Amino acid sequence: MLTALYLHIPFCNQICVYCDFHKEIASLKKKTSYVEALCKEIFKHKDELKHIETIYIGGGTPSSLPIELLEKIFISLHQVIDIDAKIEFSIETNPNDITDEFVTLISRYGVNRVSIGVQTFHEKHLAFLGRTHRESDVHLAIDRLHRNGITNINIDMMFSLVNQTEIELELDLKKVSMLDITHISYYSLIFEEKTKLYHLYEQNKVSMNGEDLEAVMYNMVLDTLIKIGFEHYEISNFAKDGFESKHNITYWYTNDYLGLGSGSHSLINGKRSFHPANITKYISQIEQNEDNLTYYDVEPLRETLLMGLRMMKGINVAEINCTYQIDLLEMYPKLHDFIKDGYLVMNNEYLAFTRKGLLLGNIIFGIF
Repeated sequence: MLTALYLHIPFCNQICVYCDFHKEIASLKKKTSYVEALCKEIFKHKDELKHIETIYIGGGTPSSLPIELLEKIFISLHQVIDIDAKIEFSIETNPNDITDEFVTLISRYGVNRVSIGVQTFHEKHLAFLGRTHRESDVHLAIDRLHRNGITNINIDMMFSLVNQTEIELELDLKKVSMLDITHISYYSLIFEEKTKLYHLYEQNKVSMNGEDLEAVMYNMVLDTLIKIGFEHYEISNFAKDGFESKHNITYWYTNDYLGLGSGSHSLINGKRSFHPANITKYISQIEQNEDNLTYYDVEPLRETLLMGLRMMKGINVAEINCTYQIDLLEMYPKLHDFIKDGYLVMNNEYLAFTRKGLLLGNIIFGIF
């Protein structure tokens, strides 16, 4: 049953050096046409959205849309979905986009979870990454949200930044621990192709951190966040009790979700599809009622293993064996070695990473 809806807003006011998501800096006219197409697509799927439990508006930067266009999206959603407090309704933002007007708007339309792109508190790293906010913007944003009754707040953070020291990360973590938030996504910086960061890397203008330093930093993140009361429930995600991201858990357990908007992906009844990552093409196809989805095959077992093992709870081996009529440990005998060496552990029929195993995640995932 379809319970999760994702809307993609492919616009930003500035492009960060590390980001390879589908986005662009666009004119108001293009944004307006896009929102009109997106609202039309929402209505096209109204009959499928009756049992929605989570809504996630991501990007890009949804908060880069003018208030009037954001409101059009919210109105469309309310016309097809009975949005109440039981629905987890999330939106991504930049700290300096969280104005009084923005918070008033999202509060009025039932948004109850906000994800803020912070990344770091060090000004030199923020400037290099292409971020436009400062530390004071983060505190002001969180305060505004709380004053308007939105207390389910996530922040996105990064470690292993270019030339970042352990002392700088320690200071970031100290400042994170002082925030009144419920969820943290903490990622290592990845040099993705087709980004400015990767271009600088190819020109030998920047370098990646070594694996040993990255491992030290990851352990610093784990130790600190667990110590201050966050549960480590997914490789890069931490939550106060009861505040795990229900929407993202839908992805990790490969349950059905519908993605709307340019570049968005869906998983419905075991079939994956995506919209073209081309805003002009998307608008044209929606306006002309064309079928603009591309379908692609997946290996259900492989996806179940790769996505499910991201969860610290792990995967239910007995359930997988029954569903796919296999013996997982026999099919992948290397798993025995990882268990013996302390990288994986069997706990009440669940196969999961150990702390040591997390540092070798890519190698373990590689056997699938």
